[in-house]
Amino acid sequence: MGLNSEKRLSANAAMIMFATLLSRITGFLRTVLIKNIMQPRGYSDEFWVSFSLPDLAFELLVSGAIAAAIIPVLASSLANGNENNGWKAVGTFLNITVITVFILEIIFFIWTPECIRIVASGYKADTKEFALTVKLTRILLPSAVFMVLVGQFNGILNAYNKFAAAAFGPVIYNTCVMISIIAFGGVSAESTAWGVFASSVVYFLIQLACVWKHLSFYRFRLYIRNETFRKLIRLAIPSLTASAVMYINVIISRSFSTQFAQNSVTMMTNANRTWQLPLGIFAQSMGVAILPTLSTRFAEDRESDYKRVLYKGIRTVMVLCIPCTMVLMLLSRQIMQILFKWSDMTYYETMLNGVALLAYAPALLFQSVVVILNRAFYSIQNTRIPFFCGLCTIATNILVNMHLLRSSDLGAVGTAIAYVVAVMVNAFLLAILFSKKTGFRLLPDNFDFLSKTSAATLIAGFVLWLLTAVIPFPVAETYSFAGKITEILVVGVQLIFAFTAFVVSAVLLKIDDVTYLVGSVLARIREITRK
Repeated sequence: MGLNSEKRLSANAAMIMFATLLSRITGFLRTVLIKNIMQPRGYSDEFWVSFSLPDLAFELLVSGAIAAAIIPVLASSLANGNENNGWKAVGTFLNITVITVFILEIIFFIWTPECIRIVASGYKADTKEFALTVKLTRILLPSAVFMVLVGQFNGILNAYNKFAAAAFGPVIYNTCVMISIIAFGGVSAESTAWGVFASSVVYFLIQLACVWKHLSFYRFRLYIRNETFRKLIRLAIPSLTASAVMYINVIISRSFSTQFAQNSVTMMTNANRTWQLPLGIFAQSMGVAILPTLSTRFAEDRESDYKRVLYKGIRTVMVLCIPCTMVLMLLSRQIMQILFKWSDMTYYETMLNGVALLAYAPALLFQSVVVILNRAFYSIQNTRIPFFCGLCTIATNILVNMHLLRSSDLGAVGTAIAYVVAVMVNAFLLAILFSKKTGFRLLPDNFDFLSKTSAATLIAGFVLWLLTAVIPFPVAETYSFAGKITEILVVGVQLIFAFTAFVVSAVLLKIDDVTYLVGSVLARIREITRK
């Protein structure tokens, strides 16, 4: 792998990480607004549950196919100078998914009450919560059509190496949703849902404008017998289920959460969104950037380069996610208070939110492994193994949730523990089966790196733990701007010292990724000072 290729990979990953950061921040602000505007009105749980069916349609029809099928198939056709044939496959897939989503949406719309009994098992049919959830779901269902199209547009843009347009689109969508929540969230849940639907239309129109010039080969036809299309389907169908696993597990957790006290769904959703913030910025961004390179190296039968790129991706993600997991665990209450306390919030509520994040935090580590290894399987055109592992994960999540519901007093927090166990099973299965499939020694080859990173994280964690005892965190139940600034400053100081301890430890332990980064920063500083 040449130096220029490595630089392009790093540049693309950095750009996608930045765009994903903005997307996650705006998406997070949307979550914060729901907590502070809609929860006091008493319908935030129903609002969250109403996204289950529209989002499930997207995950089942498009999400996994973008990475596993659309991007590699179209990119391969472009590289081989056979753009028209690639478009026959992608266009046929697009047409089939649009037709399917229409049929699926009609089914969901007609049988919405029956579906809600599954995705919100704690809501009784004769309650106002159930009726409102049904109404909101039916308002949001049409948005799935636009999101399915947008998802495929983004895959097409990535295949043409137009990463920016695909990466920054969600920022606009999240901004439109935030405007809807601010305008209508405190007035009516139904009006807010209509605002979300309008946001999906705006998002669709913007992405259509970005992808328009690449649609010249698109035809509203079905080339079912096209060999490239059949290859795309072979790649897409198992991966669609595998990619939907994460969201299906979220639905399972959400459904069990409705069994408990009011606002449990909102609390667990907030904690879930919090740990997924670094997941999206680090692991998912790297997964998007690394897949085309891995696919190319595999197609060219360059095993040593393939292993080098894969290990670089794994190590980059681990050196970021291992310390992040530690921070989420040690500062769970503080993080939830800073992020979600923008109105009065009792100490008990803050503690519960912190415990929810603490329970979810280990999922960051395991899900990061899942994201990268899923992409690794996609790159070698094997989607059956992620499919199998996904089914095992869903079964594990359901069984552990049922066990904890019957035999423990953990309440809604038990849904987070069940989720972590399920994701851990997924990660270990993928690692074992990928090693068996390729002959790569994933754990032995990376054991030294993981040991050093864990040691540096433990040192930083000890420093952070000491600082939490030395520098007290505010516990006031009422909201004030001055109090919020104090909270941010306290945690900011703690994180600066912990980050410094991690970097110093990593350099002393000679962790290559950190040493390279520190060297690059110091070199840049020298250049600036010389000027």
